[in-house]
Amino acid sequence: MKKSLASIMYVTYLAFAIPAHAAEENYSPPVATHVAHQDSAKSQKKAQRAADRALAKQVRTALTKTKGLQTINITVLARHGVISLSGYVPDTEQVQLAGNTATQIAGVTSVTNNLVPGEAGH
Repeated sequence: MKKSLASIMYVTYLAFAIPAHAAEENYSPPVATHVAHQDSAKSQKKAQRAADRALAKQVRTALTKTKGLQTINITVLARHGVISLSGYVPDTEQVQLAGNTATQIAGVTSVTNNLVPGEAGH
């Protein structure tokens, strides 16, 4: 009886455990899981780009409303809260003014101020 019980348990182990173990090693998630992950990543990237565009627009608006600042030659880029200012302003005071204004906007983590005093093309 003990021998037959041991034999049944051994055969059951062979029948179920080994194929299950082999299946775990070769497991790959269904295609739907991969597609859902890719869609999620795409939507996160889209949301981040939209947030970056909105932040850049807020900074541009603030710069435009700043008295004494000529914004015609200023380019504003945003990426993950980091603002990059580039272009030309008439003098060094306006370089500082633009940088300070951009720093005060909610959502801005840092400002890279690459503004150059002087006229464009000179």
